[in-house]
Amino acid sequence: MSQLPPVFVVSTGRCGSTLLSEMLRLNPEVLSLSEFFGLLLTGPFPAGELTAAEYWSLLSTPHPFVTSAYRVGAPVEEFLYEASPSRPFNASTGIPPILVTSLPHLTDRPEALYAEVEEFVRSLGTAEVAEQHRRLFGWLRDRFGAKVWAERSGFSLRHVPELVRLFPDARFVHLYRDGRECAYSMSRSGAFRLGAVSMRLQQELGVNPYVEDVPPGVSIPADLVPLMPDTFELSAFESVELPVEDFGHAWSDQITTGLEGLREVEPGRLLQFSYDRLVEDTAGTLTELAAFIGPVDASESWLRKAAGLVSDRPSGWRSLPDEQRQRLEAACQDAMSRLAG
Repeated sequence: MSQLPPVFVVSTGRCGSTLLSEMLRLNPEVLSLSEFFGLLLTGPFPAGELTAAEYWSLLSTPHPFVTSAYRVGAPVEEFLYEASPSRPFNASTGIPPILVTSLPHLTDRPEALYAEVEEFVRSLGTAEVAEQHRRLFGWLRDRFGAKVWAERSGFSLRHVPELVRLFPDARFVHLYRDGRECAYSMSRSGAFRLGAVSMRLQQELGVNPYVEDVPPGVSIPADLVPLMPDTFELSAFESVELPVEDFGHAWSDQITTGLEGLREVEPGRLLQFSYDRLVEDTAGTLTELAAFIGPVDASESWLRKAAGLVSDRPSGWRSLPDEQRQRLEAACQDAMSRLAG
């Protein structure tokens, strides 16, 4: 089977990229890698060469933030692994990064695939991390009988400069959406909210309790107690007010960084389209995408199944009170202009 160039779907998150991953997973000629890089929270591209053992450690060592999120039962819809106490991995053991989303996205037997991946990775020679990723992705592509692999992580525009440098032959798919909608969705997403809450705790306490232990003697303000991992209350977490414009600034920063990085990509290796186009003309958009990343077969069956995943998402940011909406628009204005250009 001929090898096609790497494909990266890059986005700000909360713009429909998870939907696109699910659509790609339905095409048997595409290996859809969801949140592979995004959940390597220590950094997906460490410098220098990695031995097989070091690379496996990168993929398999649980991250405290994810473990804490599972332990408190935070509603993170991107986490696909069901970490019940009876499963091999749970909130007590910690969940390996590639087992949180990437492997359950590919199979309903993620632990078995995890064991296969470990066996393959431990057989690898020492190499730079980009080469190690290529080897694993190529093995998974062949394992599932696909023609091409496509990695997609939310919040991935920040990695574009590294991806362009480490994968000079890659093709890039930039999926974007109105920044105000993205920011509004972020402000209501369990993952983004937990990240924001943990950073607020770090500012108040000097340490992030979702990542490290709070030193003895540190006083916890009463209003923050329900947000701490050991005394977490879902109702308190869901009622925390987080300025929507903060998420607008985060979206803007990613767009600015990502667009600068994408300037280094040759036009023939870059495809950009909006979430609105994807949902309004699913068949046409995916047909163009299939030709761009492969070509791979854009069968009528695949296009029909993919279109069936689309659901109505009413606009959210327009329902905000006037003052909040104005602050959000101001936060997104400059990046929206860059995106339009």
